Amino acid sequence: MKAGDVSGLIELITGAAPAKARADAAHELPRFSTEIEARHLDAAHSALTAATQDPDAEVRSSALFAWAELRWDDAVEHLMAAADDSEWIVRVFAVTLLGRSPEERVVVRLGAVLAGDPEGLVREAAASSLGELGDPAAVEPLRRAASEDPEREVRKAATAALKRLEKTRPS
Repeated sequence: MKAGDVSGLIELITGAAPAKARADAAHELPRFSTEIEARHLDAAHSALTAATQDPDAEVRSSALFAWAELRWDDAVEHLMAAADDSEWIVRVFAVTLLGRSPEERVVVRLGAVLAGDPEGLVREAAASSLGELGDPAAVEPLRRAASEDPEREVRKAATAALKRLEKTRPS
């Protein structure tokens, strides 16, 4: 894709193209952030908003990637909402991407996911993201998961996240 292809990507995302093409287009959109900001902001924003509700999980995941890469003001809201997606793979993607957003509300949301998501892989990703964020408010949910989660991999991820937090604490 060259400069000037942003309109084509937006058309793919919002059109009747196969899911794989819509997902690929959403994934590519952040490469053109300068052009988007200059000429296509509203259309790109609308396309990605719609893509987060797409019936296909791969399209939703690619839209989340684009939100995270473009770092628009409402990106965190889209990622936090996707933490409740019906597909576990989209939830894993959302909580992993939230690990890039050091905000108090993100820590609270990831703690809730860690405590309550029915899928172990999602809880494991939430534990890792909490460790990446380095916020002391994550200690208690991580301790609880490290000792009480029914899945061994989640307990291991929570323990590793706690160790990362200990390294980042001021002495």
